[in-house]
Amino acid sequence: MYHHVADEIQPGPYARALTLAPAQLAAQLRWLRSHDCETVSVDTLVADVGAEAVRGCEVALTFDDGYADGYDVARKLLLDAGETATFYVSSGLVNTPGHLTPAQVRQLARDGFQIGAHTVRHVDLTALAAPDLRAEIEGSRTALERRSATSIRSFAYPAGQSNASVESAVREAGFRNALTTRPATLTAQLVRTDPFALPRYRVERDGGSELIERVLARSAATGRSENELRSIARERSEGNDPELAERIGAALLKAPFPEQLLKVRVLRAPAATVVGLMLSGVKLHVGVDRKAFAADVGGMIDRAFDAGPDVVEVDVWAVVPLEVPQASVVSGDYAVPTNRTVFSAAVTRQARETASTRMQMLGTMYWAGDFLMKATAQ
Repeated sequence: MYHHVADEIQPGPYARALTLAPAQLAAQLRWLRSHDCETVSVDTLVADVGAEAVRGCEVALTFDDGYADGYDVARKLLLDAGETATFYVSSGLVNTPGHLTPAQVRQLARDGFQIGAHTVRHVDLTALAAPDLRAEIEGSRTALERRSATSIRSFAYPAGQSNASVESAVREAGFRNALTTRPATLTAQLVRTDPFALPRYRVERDGGSELIERVLARSAATGRSENELRSIARERSEGNDPELAERIGAALLKAPFPEQLLKVRVLRAPAATVVGLMLSGVKLHVGVDRKAFAADVGGMIDRAFDAGPDVVEVDVWAVVPLEVPQASVVSGDYAVPTNRTVFSAAVTRQARETASTRMQMLGTMYWAGDFLMKATAQ
């Protein structure tokens, strides 16, 4: 949980503690990258944990309140590092001094950052009567959906102040999850039993890097650099939006999923953008069964949607090679098939936003014969 990222510290009793120097955030992003820690949106992290599908080091970075330096400073550092984050914005503070403008909220969403709600006026929700409570919660969601042109599904309580009545109001307003300021590691049990009281670690000036290393050290591992991931993703990208395909490919490679990613195809049309992910059905780095495979596919789909708010559908299919007779034609109108599909799923953004679980999001899937009826690594 971050607040300000700036060289200048604003007046206020907590301003210094909550203002990171840009160099400190940059160093923390370098640490995450060098230790193969994947940054994801809050929604994706909650879904991964709930499905017990977290692989390796996975973390959600959040920026509260909607300060202007979140756009002017943090956004650039995140984009330069190839990382993502969730911005919790108090809608009534938009376009006021020191806060985001409407255009900046929209651009953050276009950049692939998740936008979350943080009330209208940044007030203590536990002190409000029921009508005012609903107005703060529902009003923030309505305003931010208009500003960002995205669905707002995650909420953060100002100063972490919440109780049973507040949690119930957030749930009734249609949110999927809500974050407190209580420090703890996210668990599957917590996601399933109380998704409206999820924990966060507060990152403060000077001590933030030590906190990150302490919390993430056990799951972190030294892996490939961002440039290496981008290079591999670039080679596997197809379609008419190579930048988006590369961004999605790098996110999937960083996860890391045991299923090998063969291609990322992006078709961008004036009305919509569709993403296709081709996986290998034989090159599995660890043993997985159908349940694990489907959970991983759901994670890939979530990351593809996170990469661009205009992505309306993500299709995933896995293939296995076919033996091709010598001298066969393998391209053109008379080509013989070189592989066959053993799995496929197609998910629309609407299906993702209305599903309560990742398996429900995936809907009807195609499975060929006995593909992955038993856990297998190859």
